[in-house]
Amino acid sequence: MFIVLKALISSLFIILVTTIAKKTSLIGGLIAMMPVNIVLSLLWLHFEKADTFLLINFIRSAILGTLPTLFFLVAVFIILNKFQKLEYSLAAGACILFVFALLQYKILKVIF
Repeated sequence: MFIVLKALISSLFIILVTTIAKKTSLIGGLIAMMPVNIVLSLLWLHFEKADTFLLINFIRSAILGTLPTLFFLVAVFIILNKFQKLEYSLAAGACILFVFALLQYKILKVIF
């Protein structure tokens, strides 16, 4: 039952963002980039009795994921703006995200 509630609340958030984005892309984009997904994930983990160590590691990983995500968004923006094809943009963005995430992982593995 709890998994259905999680899916319902998460889905409602996506519906809200896309509905707002249709009216004003600026506000829709700002809401989409708010840490609502992270907050929801933290709440779900907390309600599932995750320990504090797991929550801290989750937050650290989310922070580390922001740089590859930024490269993904910039790539999708540039490619979509140039070619007007969402599927190309998302595919290229996913490749760039993967490359930068892998690169970041290897760098962090050496440092830590």
